[in-house]
Amino acid sequence: MPAIWPAELPQRFQLSGNSETLGENRIESQTDKGPPKRRPRSSAVPGSFTGTMRMSLAQWDALLEFGETTLGKWCLPFSIPRPGEDGDWLACFKTKPSRSGIGGDRWNVSFTLEILP
Repeated sequence: MPAIWPAELPQRFQLSGNSETLGENRIESQTDKGPPKRRPRSSAVPGSFTGTMRMSLAQWDALLEFGETTLGKWCLPFSIPRPGEDGDWLACFKTKPSRSGIGGDRWNVSFTLEILP
């Protein structure tokens, strides 16, 4: 059973600046003439999602604890709410979070997730 995104962390990403990329699973073969042949490489292809959440310093600390301890140094998969849709994603951290201060006790925290099939 994968870990679950902690309730004390934000449950939504910021509305702007997010990007989702579909996984590439095609393999291409050149032909003597005409266009190349393409076929699926696999039926299980991860995608990626890069987004930003606004967090307090306490939430940043909770995120670090979640990544280091619960996710085994940021390596294990976890369930996180899908942005703008119902349901959850099964994901892993593709990049560790980074933060930038926006004033007071508020931080923009950005990271990239690998969305598992």
